Amino acid sequence: MELAELDRAAVERGLAIKKIGNLLMATVGGRAIHPVNVQVGGFYSAPAPPEIAALADPLRRARDLALETVSWVAGFDFPDMAGDYHFVSLRSPRHYPIESGRIASSDGLDLSPSAFNQMVVEEHVARSTALHARLAGQRDYLTGPLARYALNSSVLPQVAREAATAAGLGPVVTNPFQSIVVRAVELVFACDEALRLVESYEAPNPPATDVPLRAGVGVGVSEAPRGLLLHAYTLDAAGDITTARIVPPTSQNQITIEADLRRVVQGALDLSDADLGLRCEQAVRNHDPCISCAAHFLDITVVRA
Repeated sequence: MELAELDRAAVERGLAIKKIGNLLMATVGGRAIHPVNVQVGGFYSAPAPPEIAALADPLRRARDLALETVSWVAGFDFPDMAGDYHFVSLRSPRHYPIESGRIASSDGLDLSPSAFNQMVVEEHVARSTALHARLAGQRDYLTGPLARYALNSSVLPQVAREAATAAGLGPVVTNPFQSIVVRAVELVFACDEALRLVESYEAPNPPATDVPLRAGVGVGVSEAPRGLLLHAYTLDAAGDITTARIVPPTSQNQITIEADLRRVVQGALDLSDADLGLRCEQAVRNHDPCISCAAHFLDITVVRA
């Protein structure tokens, strides 16, 4: 197939997977964008079993499309680069992490969300308007797909493990440009996990648990696509939030992204200025910045001696 045909096929796969994802969100969440069916303690209403059962065939189709996507991205021409990363992610002994587990690292951390909240220190730096996070104010680290995969690849479901092996991935990936392959493997996992939940669904009764108002502190961590997301709140007796802290994955990865840029430039000085700029943009996009940052984050000036 010609490159244009390959690109067209990839776009069609992506649109088909997105359509199936929107169907899933609308069925469970009430609408595809910004779902409205979720409340504290559960859901306002639970979908009927036939509604959930109708998602099984579309999800099988999405899983097949995700497997095709893994094969496609595995054939990309990746720059030869390896990062010296300190990986941090949720880890569970039995399940690939999304919303549960303890915070682990490649050098042995094993923390509760509350302990992790105390350990993450965000700071302002003169060169940037973005917060930069370190562990205990000293150690930079990387969260996101490479970290999740490095710490949890052994508990991926069989279909995702086989896809990773076929794509040439080992149990740990340190080339940040290959994060797109890991993301594709995670998409296979997400489709497979959704299908597992659909096939075992029983409508909860009631759909939500009553949560009485009381004073307290709550800290939670989940895995967003681009990495660990931490929320910490203090509530008073009326249930009002008195303090709040949100630590997104981008601030946690900021220092590592900058280090990646330095590695990319040092290893690609033989490129033209235009190609070097494109390589730097790709290095940042390896870590999935938001749309605004992906489009407007980089002005490059090259001074050659």
